[in-house]
Amino acid sequence: MRKDALMRFEYFAAPDDETAALTIDGGEIEASVGSHVVDPASVLGQLERLLGGPVGDDGLRSAQLVAESPDGARLLIRLSNHLVTLFGMVRPATLDDVVKHWSLSRRFRRAAPEDLRAFAAGLHELCKGTGKRVYCRATADESELAAAMAPSSGGDSGADPDEPRPLPRRR
Repeated sequence: MRKDALMRFEYFAAPDDETAALTIDGGEIEASVGSHVVDPASVLGQLERLLGGPVGDDGLRSAQLVAESPDGARLLIRLSNHLVTLFGMVRPATLDDVVKHWSLSRRFRRAAPEDLRAFAAGLHELCKGTGKRVYCRATADESELAAAMAPSSGGDSGADPDEPRPLPRRR
């Protein structure tokens, strides 16, 4: 994938993994909070540390992969109960501090502070919810997927046409 490739991250609540996995087809999700920059793989560990979680956590304990679409275009990730509980309990002033911290990070240089604030407020509402679990559906940019699935011009006649091609390397 290109460095500037966009991903779409949609955070939502569901009662369990099985129900959440039904969204892997890419259909609409009710009451979701979306972002192109708040990537659960790189941000949730940071968020958990900001809220008093383990200092040595690299984010792997903050989220878990639940499902992947057959074409690799979408991943479904469950946020840890600990992170959801911590974020659900924050006060508005703490939420403002989280947004200020995020806005200083290079990861969020493409995001406007008001967009980060709206995202944080929406995620906070999901985490305060009714005992449901919180998930993120990450969807790859369709143009990147199309390029990855296109036949190569090298003419690899031994390749199985039913096997997906690997995504191109970043440059």
